[in-house]
Amino acid sequence: MNTKESLDAKTFSTLSKVYMIALGFIAFLVIITQIFIQGALSNNDFDAQIINIAGKQRMLSQKISKTILLWNSPLQITRDNNKELNNALNEWNNAHSFLKNNLESLPKSSRKTNLEKIFFEVNLEINELLLISKKIQNSIHTNQAESNKWITAFIKKEPAFLTKMNEYVYTYEAYASWKINSIKRIEYIAFCLLLLLLLAEFFLLFRPVTSKIRSTISELILSKDNAVKMADKANTAVKQKNETLEELQILQKAINQNLFFARIDQDGTIISSGKRIKEIINKEKNNLKHIIYENLGLNIMQQQELKGLINSRKGTILNHEFQVSFKHTPIDWMDISIFPIIKNKGVVEYLIVCLDISKRKKAQEKIDSLREDKLKTESAIQKSKASLIVEAQEEERKRIAKDIHDSIGQMLTALKFNIESLDPSTGNKLVDKIDVLKEQTKNIILGVRMATFNLTPPELLDYGVITAIQKMTNQLNKFTKTEIIFENNVHDNLRFETLVETNLYRVTQESINNAIKYAEATYILVSMKKTDQLLSISITDNGKGFDPSKTPKTPKDSSEGGMGLFFMKERMEYINGRVFLNSTPSNGTRVVINYPIPE
Repeated sequence: MNTKESLDAKTFSTLSKVYMIALGFIAFLVIITQIFIQGALSNNDFDAQIINIAGKQRMLSQKISKTILLWNSPLQITRDNNKELNNALNEWNNAHSFLKNNLESLPKSSRKTNLEKIFFEVNLEINELLLISKKIQNSIHTNQAESNKWITAFIKKEPAFLTKMNEYVYTYEAYASWKINSIKRIEYIAFCLLLLLLLAEFFLLFRPVTSKIRSTISELILSKDNAVKMADKANTAVKQKNETLEELQILQKAINQNLFFARIDQDGTIISSGKRIKEIINKEKNNLKHIIYENLGLNIMQQQELKGLINSRKGTILNHEFQVSFKHTPIDWMDISIFPIIKNKGVVEYLIVCLDISKRKKAQEKIDSLREDKLKTESAIQKSKASLIVEAQEEERKRIAKDIHDSIGQMLTALKFNIESLDPSTGNKLVDKIDVLKEQTKNIILGVRMATFNLTPPELLDYGVITAIQKMTNQLNKFTKTEIIFENNVHDNLRFETLVETNLYRVTQESINNAIKYAEATYILVSMKKTDQLLSISITDNGKGFDPSKTPKTPKDSSEGGMGLFFMKERMEYINGRVFLNSTPSNGTRVVINYPIPE
C-alpha cells in the first residue's frame, strides 16, 4: 500500500512540475508581450497629439496672417485685435517649444536625425516670423510705412514656413506609422513564439506524458485482465480435466459400440478386438475366430489380396475398399484401414479399422445412374436439335427454290417467249415489245437482288448489323403492305464478329417475317438501343398475337409449329445472347433480342 501511494505521489508530482513549467513559460511570454505592446501603444497616443499640435501650428500661422492683414485694412485697429494677435503668437511659440522638447526626447535613430534636420529649418522660419511680428506690433502705431513693409515681409515669408511645417508633419506621421508597424511585427513575432512554444510543449511534454499515462493505464488494465484470465484458465483447466475424463470414457464406449476395430499380429491373428467385431464373429459362427481375414466377409481372392497388400507395404498405412458378404450381418461394402504399430525388438502389430460404407456406395451408384440418364437425355436432345436444324435448312432451301421458280423462273420464261416473238418487220410494235423486254429484265434483276439480299446482304459484311437491318426494313417497306419503322438509338459504328452480326441479323429478320406472315401486322417498330454492356433490339407489332405457353420448347417438325422461335433462341444462345418474347392473343407481339457487348 505504501509502495502504491509513493508511486502515485511521485507520478503526479512529476506531472505537476511539468505542467507548471509549461504554463509558466506561456504566462511569462504573454505578460512580457503585453507590457511591451501596451507601452508602445501609449507612445502612439502621444504621437497622435504631436501630429495634432504640428497641424495646429499651420492654423495659428494663418490666424496670425489674417490678424496682421486686418491691421493693414482701412478698419480701425482695436485693443481686441492686438490681444488676439498676442494670444496667437504666445500659443504659436508655446506649441513650437512643445514640438522641440518632444523631438529632443525621442530615441536616437536615423528617422530622428531626419526629423531634426527638418525641424531646424522650421525653427529658422518660425523665429524669423516671430521677429517680424514683433516689429509689426512696434511700428503699427508709430510708422505706417515701416509697418506695411514688415507686413509684406510676413506674408511673403509665411508660405515657406507652411511648406516646411507640412514636410515636418508628414515625416513625423511616417515615423509614427513606422513605430506602429514595428509593434505589429513584434506582436506577430510574439504570436509565432507563443505558437511554437505551444507546439513544442505539446510534442515534447503533453504528448509524451499522455502516451506514458495511456501506456501505464493500458498495462494496468492488461495486467488485471491477465490475472482474471489466469484465474479463469485455472478454473477452466480443472473443469476440462474432469470433462475430458468423462469424454474419454464416453468415446471409448462409442468406439466399442460403433467402430469395427481389432489389433492383430503379422499373421492376422486377433490379439484384441472391439465389441462390433466380436458381434460379427458371434453372428457368423465362424470356426476360425482368431483369424481376422476369415471374419470380414471377404472371399478367398479378397483375403489373399489383403494379405498381399499388407506384406508388400510393411510399415505403411493401408486403405482399401472391399465388397463383402455376410450371412447374418447387413453390410455390403467395407472401407478397411490398417495402421502398423512398431513394438519393442522390431515386432510389428497392426490396428485394423473397418467402416460400413454400404449406404455411400448405394448413393454413388444412384448418382452414376442419374448421370448416365442425364447424358442419354442430353444426347437425345442434341440429336433432336440436329434433326431440326437439318430440317430447317431443307425448308430454307425449298423456300429459296420456290421463290426462284415462282418469280425469277416465270419471268425468265416470259422473257424467252417475248424474245422469240420479236419480228423486225413489225415496225412500231417492235419498239413496244423492246420496252416490255426492258421492264421484264428490270423485274428479273430486282428479283435476283431480293433473293441474294435474303441470303446474305452485302451491307452486313461491309457496314455491320445496324446498317443491314436498316436496309432490310427499307426494302420490306417497298415490297410489303406493312408499315415498318426503324428507330436507331445507337450512335456508334458498332462492329462485331461475322458470326455474331449474322445471327443478330437473322433473328431480327425472322421476327419481322413472322410479324408479316403469321401475325398479319400492319405496323412494325424495330428499335435499337445500347448501353456500355448490352445491345438491345426490340421488334414490336400490332398483329393478332398468340399464347407463348402453347408453343413447344423443342418442336419435332415444322407441322407442329414453333420452329422459327426455336431457332431464334438457338442462334442467340450460340453467341451467348438471349431472346425474350411477350405476346397475348389480339394484343400484338414484342420480341427483345439482347446481346452482351464483350469488353
